[in-house]
Amino acid sequence: MDAKQKIAAFVTMPVDYELVSVTQGKRNQKSIAVYRYQKDGAFELNGPRITALYADKQLVSLKAYHTLHPGSLLREDAAVARANEIWQRFDPKYAAGLSYLRLENQTREVLIDGKPLSFPVQWIKFGHHNGSYNWVTLGGNGDIVELEIDSRWDYFRGRRKTEMWDNDDWVLAHEGRGPQLNSPNALA
Repeated sequence: MDAKQKIAAFVTMPVDYELVSVTQGKRNQKSIAVYRYQKDGAFELNGPRITALYADKQLVSLKAYHTLHPGSLLREDAAVARANEIWQRFDPKYAAGLSYLRLENQTREVLIDGKPLSFPVQWIKFGHHNGSYNWVTLGGNGDIVELEIDSRWDYFRGRRKTEMWDNDDWVLAHEGRGPQLNSPNALA
């Protein structure tokens, strides 16, 4: 199963989305591959996109910023149940080590025609017995917006420790082409 097929198990890939890039990096000291898909295969910084990170062929992060995810957000109990169902589908063995922590209503932003557009999401955070943080972020109608496993926290600095290869602004900072992101974002 290729990267696009693995992504399709969680989100609907638009027919006009093509692979823009595959880059390599390190995440939690492990080699990763970053797959980025955008409309017509044209790169657009912070534009609509689907980004997936793989470590040893395992999906470790998925961002589905290809739509504004219209529709109503789920009730809190339904959102948590949906997140647990997604974890079971993702990896039942890994899911067995998860404990629900909290749900936060947040927003995400994407640039469309150069203009920032925000949409509401439900960020559902879990702890894992391995010490990591994990989350499923849902948009309208329970659509998956984000899925991330094994995110580590830098308690001393009060910010994320795990690298953010699926965040365009973090990548720019990492490459020295943009400013360092504020906490709680990871240092680039």
